Amino acid sequence: MGRIISVSNRKGGSGKTTTSVNVSAALARNGNKVLLIDADPQAHTTLSFGMTSKDINLDLYSLLVDRKKTEQVITGTYLNTLKVIPATRKLTSFERDYSGLKEARVWFADRITEIADKFDYIIIDTPPTLSLLSISALIASGEVLIPMQTHFLSLEGLAEMVRLISQIRKLYNPEIKLKGVIPTFYKEKTRLSKSILYEIGKNLGTGIILHPVRVNISLAEAPSYGKTIFQYNIKSNGAYDYMALARQIEELK
Repeated sequence: MGRIISVSNRKGGSGKTTTSVNVSAALARNGNKVLLIDADPQAHTTLSFGMTSKDINLDLYSLLVDRKKTEQVITGTYLNTLKVIPATRKLTSFERDYSGLKEARVWFADRITEIADKFDYIIIDTPPTLSLLSISALIASGEVLIPMQTHFLSLEGLAEMVRLISQIRKLYNPEIKLKGVIPTFYKEKTRLSKSILYEIGKNLGTGIILHPVRVNISLAEAPSYGKTIFQYNIKSNGAYDYMALARQIEELK
């Protein structure tokens, strides 16, 4: 069975989607079979591959609610080893119509486990909210990666995510583990960035801190062209950092 990893943070602007897209691309470039699932109704991961709602016939909603076959909702990308389950605004209907239905929380897990043995990695980009989709993704996952800006206000969001993972472990999924915190928008020469890493290490242990992703304009520009950082500017710091991060994730046990 492949590793199922949620990339999650309840605080917006953490670099969550950028991390989901580019870690998935890096893992796929390394020869792994990767499925990236866009579980956010904003569909930013989908847009990052140049796909719009006009291009999509079936999406994650089709899998969860319409019970379409997983093979029907998976679409290809520029890499043969990287597949995507896209999102559209229909996912807002999933939140609205099924939030009161307890069994809906495990639909995601039920559908994903059916295909987990076909991929080395299943990466899930979750919404930046405490929502049915976020909880469903965590229930389905064995691991969680938390990208967070190296700002002091982001520490509270990290603490909230740690508490949420603990609750999911107790109530639904005893196997889920926080495998890493990814410092994003990192400025290695600033006192603030160093202070944030110190606080994370003090509270969670230094081993939880993964390779930082530095501030890089190419990372901000690439999605507007519907490209990953490796297509847009493979020589950038962003490409280097996400490849280094992917190699680190491969080594995590």
